[in-house]
Amino acid sequence: MSDQDHSTRRVIFTGASGVGKTCLVEALAGELKLAVIPELGRQLCLDMGYNWIGEIPDQEGFKRQVLEAQISEETRLASFISDRSTIDCWVLWQRWNICSAMSYDTESYYNQTRKQGELYSEIIYIPPMFPPPTDSFRWTDSDYQLQIDRLVRMTLYEWNLLGRTYMVRSEGVQNRCLEVIDWLASRPMS
Repeated sequence: MSDQDHSTRRVIFTGASGVGKTCLVEALAGELKLAVIPELGRQLCLDMGYNWIGEIPDQEGFKRQVLEAQISEETRLASFISDRSTIDCWVLWQRWNICSAMSYDTESYYNQTRKQGELYSEIIYIPPMFPPPTDSFRWTDSDYQLQIDRLVRMTLYEWNLLGRTYMVRSEGVQNRCLEVIDWLASRPMS
């Protein structure tokens, strides 16, 4: 993080669908006094006139749009708390392209996401602790949730991000907030 200002804090939340990322980000936003980057994929989908991600005909183009929007917002803000990140972009790229051969396009996408991932000061990983709630936007199948969770953990390991990653251990938004605030307070500002 040597290329960042010493007061920079770039906190991202990652994990499978339906684990409580959005609720936790919303609860912590005021407490941490950081700009919030919301879940951009959902908003882009709605802006395109679709209610469900599966309705989008150009999935490859959509994945690129989400990545570009994420990087744009992260670049625009010096410090932030983000409900998703380029880690999530890469994880979903892998899952959605699981049966496709690796391509130059995949390598380019990977390199973009990994380069941006190096800029995160703290990563809050939330593992599945309860069945994902249905929200009419995302896949909420328990097996899919576990597949995404495995890919998140593998990505954090491969990208050497475990040293700046905190795994949430409790259930309930209030307990999770206390847990995350305590961990962030113990971390030196980068």
